[in-house]
Amino acid sequence: MEHIWNLTDTNDFVIAMMAHLDDKTQYGDDVSVLSEAERIFYITQTLEIEVNNGGFSQFFYNSSGKFSNELVRAFAAIGANTTAGICQKAVAAFGRDIPVDRDEREEILNELESEEINEILEECDGAFFNYEDNLNELNYAFVMKNKESFT
Repeated sequence: MEHIWNLTDTNDFVIAMMAHLDDKTQYGDDVSVLSEAERIFYITQTLEIEVNNGGFSQFFYNSSGKFSNELVRAFAAIGANTTAGICQKAVAAFGRDIPVDRDEREEILNELESEEINEILEECDGAFFNYEDNLNELNYAFVMKNKESFT
């Protein structure tokens, strides 16, 4: 961890911290090992990675979708209120709680596959890509504020 704390570039720091937490959680298989602050950071980074690779739809379909019901709270916790609102809109498109279980979530996604939900998720993708919140800076500041929680 010491090498991470010594990084001076914000982007390098965020990437290194995410890599550390990926290792710590066995790439998301065991998130129970995370502190609350680590979990918040992990969720915000996971969503950003998934959306940048394939949009909100990819996030919901992949194993990362288990964090769906925690997105708004996580982004609000780091001060990314615009992004929290975008996540709220994406989650609300389901019209119900999103199951943590991937198979159940996929079933619902397949039932809901429609032009309307796809349009909503694509709108959310577009809004996310505007990056009105500087997620790197906000995540960095959040980690520094909660440094003792990151191990």
